[in-house]
Amino acid sequence: VHHGPNRASPGDIPALAEKADVILTTYGTAVRDMEALNEITWAKVVLDEAQAIKNPASETAQQLKRLDAGGRIALTGTPIENGLGDLWAIMEFTNPGLVGPRPSFIAQLSKSGNGSGSGAERALRALNGILVFRRTKAEPAIAAELPDRIDELDHCAMTPEHIGLYQAVLDNLVIETADSDNTPHKKGAVLAAITALKQICNHPVNYEEDDRPLDGRSGKLARLNEIVDSVFASGERMLVFTHFASWGEKLAAYLTERTGRTIECYHGGLGRGARDRMVERFQNADGAGAMVLSLKAGGTGLNLTAANHVVLYDRWWNPAVEDQARDRVWRIGQEHTVICHRLVCPGTIDERVEEVVAGKRQIADITLPKSSSIGDLDADQLQQALGIDSAALVDLEESDLAVASTPTGELET
Repeated sequence: VHHGPNRASPGDIPALAEKADVILTTYGTAVRDMEALNEITWAKVVLDEAQAIKNPASETAQQLKRLDAGGRIALTGTPIENGLGDLWAIMEFTNPGLVGPRPSFIAQLSKSGNGSGSGAERALRALNGILVFRRTKAEPAIAAELPDRIDELDHCAMTPEHIGLYQAVLDNLVIETADSDNTPHKKGAVLAAITALKQICNHPVNYEEDDRPLDGRSGKLARLNEIVDSVFASGERMLVFTHFASWGEKLAAYLTERTGRTIECYHGGLGRGARDRMVERFQNADGAGAMVLSLKAGGTGLNLTAANHVVLYDRWWNPAVEDQARDRVWRIGQEHTVICHRLVCPGTIDERVEEVVAGKRQIADITLPKSSSIGDLDADQLQQALGIDSAALVDLEESDLAVASTPTGELET
């Protein structure tokens, strides 16, 4: 293993390569030590989670292409996260120049399709068995090894505090951008507001720190508590994913106090050793339990089959990223039915994200078809694109938060 502060110095890497059959390293370490690694002729270079090089202009992609190897292999569960350009970048790494320039590759494989999704599927099918060796969970041999999976979309109530904060952020955005002709500034303000609105949907404290208790202030937290109680009563284990690491730490501390069980938060700010020990403790523990994970750090590369429940506490625009997170649990080795809850506040930015993920609308439609970019939106369009749809809000019961759970219905294998 070539990683960490005690790894071999650049001058000792050739000797390390001489005596080892396989050297494992990280993308970051490889880039830092590239001058030394590039001096060695490798029999093979293998990239795991190869979507890390989907941007061919990135430092990681540029540096890794320098490696001298007899063969190159790329492994990934999501070769196409955003579009056909992702697949081109991976194939350009494995076989430089073979698939031609990026624009023509994308154009050829998109010709007869109705959007990037069909083009992506067609590309993978066309290349399968030639330059791509693909297996999917729908294949009979693999499906036979996987348990059933249930996806649920849980509609969570907005509290009055939620609604007040949400509207305040939106009103402030409209005022801030009303007289702005600076499109980059306006675009930045809109993107910052979208992040703030997503935080508010999670919990007021995710957006604005205070010393008040967390209970009774968020429909999402109320629904999470219901799920935790049900999972723990069954003696089972669960994962909770959030895009915001600091909120994940608060959730872990809150759930630890509430359940009386130690619940840890896995995020990128922890060292590799600490994260590995956390996974080992979770996988080997007996009885009910939970772990909170940041979507970025915990969404790939982990095997957490000790859990069979997943909660996506907040939503991400890319369905492939969400599926990767869920598949930390739904993978070979899982023996129980997997249940995945996606939490959404109806009538808010949460629902806009859900529409994109569900494929009901194109991303451009969120900001209205006539607009070429979010920087072009006027005040009315901003309100329409990001504002609260009062007709879609889940009502609050007088006694408590009402939470509606709407399963997708079918079992999937």
